[in-house]
Amino acid sequence: MAKIIAVTGATGGQGGSVARILLQRGEWKVRAITRNVESRGAKALAAQGAEVVAADLDDEASLVKAFEGAHAIFGVTNFWEQLGKLDADAAALHEQDQAITLAKAAAKTKTLEHYIWSTLPSTKTVSGGKHFVPHMEPKSQVDQYIRDKLPELAEKTTFLWVAWYAANMAKMILIKPMQVFQTGKYIWAQPSKSSALLPSSGDIGVNIGVFVAAILARPDVSLPGKYAWVQTEKKTFAQILAAWAAVTGHDAVYVDLPAADYVTLWGPYGLEMSKQYAFGGDHGDWDDFKPDLLGAKQLGIGEGELVGLEPFLESIKATLL
Repeated sequence: MAKIIAVTGATGGQGGSVARILLQRGEWKVRAITRNVESRGAKALAAQGAEVVAADLDDEASLVKAFEGAHAIFGVTNFWEQLGKLDADAAALHEQDQAITLAKAAAKTKTLEHYIWSTLPSTKTVSGGKHFVPHMEPKSQVDQYIRDKLPELAEKTTFLWVAWYAANMAKMILIKPMQVFQTGKYIWAQPSKSSALLPSSGDIGVNIGVFVAAILARPDVSLPGKYAWVQTEKKTFAQILAAWAAVTGHDAVYVDLPAADYVTLWGPYGLEMSKQYAFGGDHGDWDDFKPDLLGAKQLGIGEGELVGLEPFLESIKATLL
């Protein structure tokens, strides 16, 4: 009988990728955890064969119940869901509380063999205190909480970093290139030098699920307490824009917009992204953060299993303009 993986955020970007890929491969029974079992996304997963269960990241008891009998858990939280309702610091604290609640519930799951926690690097540690990015830092603090307060869970945990979402160029208005109507050309105005690195995770709808499947298949490599890194390529902002231009067939110009102007235009979302880009400008290559990061090669992910930046942009071409 197939083992059970409980997937939180199953109707979202990361959890949805994990649920779909594992359902397609058929090696795990997927229990999709969502707040609303009647949503369109939840019904779609049920139609694909998932067991859909209601739980809330703010309610530990609901998570404990949802995790009963699970052999693996994929845990993810969403800072961006709270930003706008709360300021960045409050959104970060709320996300951290949810992540700790998630970890506590996972630790209470007697059948658990593998916990995969979607986290991010500590911007404060990496930069020696120069940078603090609210949507990144609390996740890394939960890593330490797991190691310090839940050591048995830590032994069963793989920590998963996910690079920049290429889908942002279609879905986030502040990251989407904009047309100059007088010329028909496009500008990409971001608060970063064009030469700065922006590691990409390519198509997260495929790649995160592929990584999680590989992590589960290779516990001898991914445990105990190892870090894995969903990255398909490292490109500069200029190279990313060139890829966008090649796919869309439109000329584009990169504009290094001062952070203060970016914040004026885009408010709290602009402030959050400008902080991430400032950190990335100083520390663009995440491979330098940990010497033993697990990438596709170390996890045995085959060539052609991952979808990189340009083929992904090609697949969503209709939404890029």
